[in-house]
Amino acid sequence: MAFHDGRIWIACLRGQRLYRIGTDGSSPAQLLTGRYGRLRQVTPAPDGSLWVLTNDRVGPDYDLILRVTP
Repeated sequence: MAFHDGRIWIACLRGQRLYRIGTDGSSPAQLLTGRYGRLRQVTPAPDGSLWVLTNDRVGPDYDLILRVTP
């Protein structure tokens, strides 16, 4: 989970998606649903993007670090 650009970002292992939740009470948005498998962690990157870590997409030793531009 990360707070970035005025929003809360949650990586979801079981749901295989990234949630973007505004602090204004708006409905959560679901991103990357099922595209990269299980999403373990999201963290802000120094350049203003987000890094998202996948977990066991195809098999062991096939994890990815994705760069997502909000």
